[in-house]
Amino acid sequence: MRRFFIEPEAIQGDQAVLGGGDAHHLLHVLRLKSGEEVELFSGDGLVHRARIEGGDRDRVQLRLLSTSDTPPGNLAIHLAQAMLKGKKMDLVVQKCTELGVVAIHPYLSTHTKIAAPEPGKIERWQRIILESCKQCNQPWPPTCLPARSFDQILSQTGTHDLRLICWEQAAAPPLRHVVEGLAKPASILVMIGPEGGFSSDEVNQARAAGFLPVGLGRRVLRAETAAIATIALLQYIFDDLL
Repeated sequence: MRRFFIEPEAIQGDQAVLGGGDAHHLLHVLRLKSGEEVELFSGDGLVHRARIEGGDRDRVQLRLLSTSDTPPGNLAIHLAQAMLKGKKMDLVVQKCTELGVVAIHPYLSTHTKIAAPEPGKIERWQRIILESCKQCNQPWPPTCLPARSFDQILSQTGTHDLRLICWEQAAAPPLRHVVEGLAKPASILVMIGPEGGFSSDEVNQARAAGFLPVGLGRRVLRAETAAIATIALLQYIFDDLL
């Protein structure tokens, strides 16, 4: 069944109106007709089965037939990802959405090689998030925040039970050794560096802010690979993959 994102305010009782590009896609690309059924998700855990009642070029009227409610997971992972070049950041946003992160925090660090993204880039990542949610039946799309500095990320960590910084240096203890003995946290903030890695000063600053340095083994991973691997490993260790 085809799946579309709909703003919660576009639903009134058992009536819903799908607009914009999704309406055009439904009517003129997929060529769905009145009487056919689709799924709608509104970003708050609700998934609605709906029947197409009619439509024109940029609006589709639907009637809700049933609604299911998926509660959020019991492990909230926030990814702080240093800005990456080209489409690498797109890949991180897409795959970490599939894995179910709560929020993505882009930031600039010492070895970041690109400038802060324009607002349009954040909007692009939010679109990637929604498309990924449609494809993988993820009813809770993460938030992609505006890019900040490394220091700003460190200063806004008080709400997270566990704070990790992935460091490629051999001195960093393995992730599993650091977290396996810990009680399951409610919220984790994990920092992944840019292509050039973290500077020693940055790691020391993070330690002072309560971050635990962790390593991912003897292999030096690309930044985008490290983000995906770390999220999946944390979910496995804390039994959040089911």
